[in-house]
Amino acid sequence: METIDILIPVYNCEKFIEKCLDSLLSQTYKALRIVIVDDGSTDKSAILVKNYQKKHQNIEIYHKNNENSISKTRNYLLTKIESKYFTFFDADDWAEDNYIETLYNTMKHFDVDMSLCGKVRHKENKYFSSKKLNANSKVFVFNKQDALAEMLSSNLYNGTVYCKLFKTKFLGKTKFDENIHYGEDLDFCFSFMNKCESFALATNKLYHYIVRKGSIVTSKFNTKKLSCLDCYDKIISDVKQNPVLLLCAKSMQGLIAIELLYYTFRDKFKDKQLKKKLKKMIKDSVPLIRKNKRLCKINKKAPLVWWLTKFM
Repeated sequence: METIDILIPVYNCEKFIEKCLDSLLSQTYKALRIVIVDDGSTDKSAILVKNYQKKHQNIEIYHKNNENSISKTRNYLLTKIESKYFTFFDADDWAEDNYIETLYNTMKHFDVDMSLCGKVRHKENKYFSSKKLNANSKVFVFNKQDALAEMLSSNLYNGTVYCKLFKTKFLGKTKFDENIHYGEDLDFCFSFMNKCESFALATNKLYHYIVRKGSIVTSKFNTKKLSCLDCYDKIISDVKQNPVLLLCAKSMQGLIAIELLYYTFRDKFKDKQLKKKLKKMIKDSVPLIRKNKRLCKINKKAPLVWWLTKFM
């Protein structure tokens, strides 16, 4: 059985880390090397993971000072990879028992360079029936162009680094851009996937992404979130000669601009020039959003949302 490295950045997750590790230690695929970096936690996270390490030989723990950068922490984790395959896992999330086995078997059965699976997003105390969630699961196989288009359009899957099994041989010098604070996952995945040729998605929703207060997604708007637009600018520059991917990237950047504009309104962020810039970007992207057939149904409502933003 081939070993898979699971890379986990940990920072102040004492409420969640035990369930996270329990779900990984219960995986049906047993050849796992769990690599944890404690990013200067000030709660009991470091103590809890140390207790797990005493009982399980496949857990390794490293410590570093907190630099307020998930990208720096993940780059540190990348230097600790030893196995042929690796995946990322968030310390406040958990997975179904067959999560890793499904990713591995999908990769092997379809002989692809990367495998992916589905996720379910919910609050920490909400329960979902795995059988009901995965009753109509399918597998899609993509070439590079279609895989990137699906991700850039956030259609069948998005650019998060979890729910993906990576082959280490494609990593090379790829790392997280430490200047991107919101959308750094997408930047990494786009660079990595550009080195691959074949992909398989098992639609099984096996990863539980926990929505909690205080995370970057739910936190109040700040200018660091604008770096997501920089991520799309980088991608747009890379795909400018590819009409399909250019449409996907530009239309999705417009949707991100709508999201950011909403955050400025919700959080009463007063910067007229920023709002003007975002509104211009949204206006220019509406025709592209309509044209991009890969956008999921909720994103198709963007023109209506754009109309509402005129009152923000």
